[in-house]
Amino acid sequence: MAVVLGGVLAAGVLSMPAAVAAEPPIDFQLPFTCGQEWQINSYGDDHAPALDMVREPDQVGTEGALLTAPADGVVNESKWHDNAGNIIQIDHGGGYFTTSIHLQSRSVEVGATVKQGQEIGRVGKTGPTSNGHPHLHFEMAIDADGDGRATWGGVGTERVNSWFDGVEYGGVGETWRNVASKNCGGDPGPGPDPEPEATTLAYTGDKSVSNGSDAKLSAVLKAKESEEPVEGREVSFELGDGDTAQTCEGKTDADGTATCTVDVADQALTEDATVPLTAAFAGDDEYTKSDDSEKLKLQHVEGRSYGLAAKIPLPLIPVGIDPTPDTGTVRTAGAETKSPACAQGINAIVLNADALCAEVVTKTGPSAATATSTVADVSVGLPGLPVIGISGLTSKSSSTCEAAKGGVSLELTVAGTPVSLPDTPGYEVDLGLAGKLVVNEQTPVAGADKGLTVNAVHLTTLAGADVVIGSSTTSAHDCA
Repeated sequence: MAVVLGGVLAAGVLSMPAAVAAEPPIDFQLPFTCGQEWQINSYGDDHAPALDMVREPDQVGTEGALLTAPADGVVNESKWHDNAGNIIQIDHGGGYFTTSIHLQSRSVEVGATVKQGQEIGRVGKTGPTSNGHPHLHFEMAIDADGDGRATWGGVGTERVNSWFDGVEYGGVGETWRNVASKNCGGDPGPGPDPEPEATTLAYTGDKSVSNGSDAKLSAVLKAKESEEPVEGREVSFELGDGDTAQTCEGKTDADGTATCTVDVADQALTEDATVPLTAAFAGDDEYTKSDDSEKLKLQHVEGRSYGLAAKIPLPLIPVGIDPTPDTGTVRTAGAETKSPACAQGINAIVLNADALCAEVVTKTGPSAATATSTVADVSVGLPGLPVIGISGLTSKSSSTCEAAKGGVSLELTVAGTPVSLPDTPGYEVDLGLAGKLVVNEQTPVAGADKGLTVNAVHLTTLAGADVVIGSSTTSAHDCA
């Protein structure tokens, strides 16, 4: 069977010399359940004493396989190592140590006394490996300097060929051998429960949500030390809080990602237009609990509409007309209509208008706003200008997170003569030097993702008059 495995280990470990030793006086057995068959292979070079082991047949059952103590001893190291993942080293006495590397989990702590055949962990693929396949990297070492210590890869430690059931393994150039475990010293029992591995959870879903639309939520669950994804765990999500909270759950996939959808988001619009989001993993026997929280943006719209506003500085009787009728600014993440009573007439010496109305309508799923103003008839006669007549005026502005658009319709006369108006924003009608008349004046809304102000007619003069007839404004915010 041609299988290539190998650990990516620190340079200091790779340079550790190998010692040649006779059969140890300790009855070492293969560190697996009695009767299981495993393939053993050495590196085939000057690092040969290190072994790789995979489960036979066809490596099925390698990952997560029970790892047992090859002989009695005391746990010398049980830790995470950046170059090897989870490792366990056992001091077997007489200067002999064994180290198991790339483990999925560890079931024993430093200082624990273990018996041959007792569970000490599970086989895995943690830490850097040459090909990412699950396997056991196994080393036997001796205390070469006689100080009674052997740190994995440390000074005074020498690897030696491994011995299982009186047979030597790890010679230079040695290829795969099938070996059946004779680690049959009675029922090892389940062993002590391993400490749950710490986890991290990071929210990765929608950053902006819209009432009336689905909110797509997701988060990634990983083991904290190894940063390996954690699969098959439930992650719960809560959008909003208190009475407005909406929840859903998702199970992590092979990438550690859990996804779920809150159908038809329904959240209150706050001053900062945010919605709290919490993702949480409750933890289990293998992994500790973890959570993450964010403030998501809540899409919302604004709108305003009015029929007419004017400032005309006449010499004796200045004319000032506040926006009439006026919806005021509507700011909402919901669906509503603002429509004040229409103004039946305005009479102001040089300006007369009939039947002025204004309305703002908002919708959800997704958020949208439409502002409309209408004026039946207007007559403006300012000093030094021809009389301007307007009828059938409608101004409209609409905004969503996708686009803002607007337009007007009206009939215009100047000094009693009809004026043909193109469907062009910002069209200027010639009034000579004394005044400026703009039809379908369109201006983007500052600070909005999308937004537009549409003034059906905007009249200004050198004398300081400023008259707006039929104004509609909408905008969309926090779209992404």
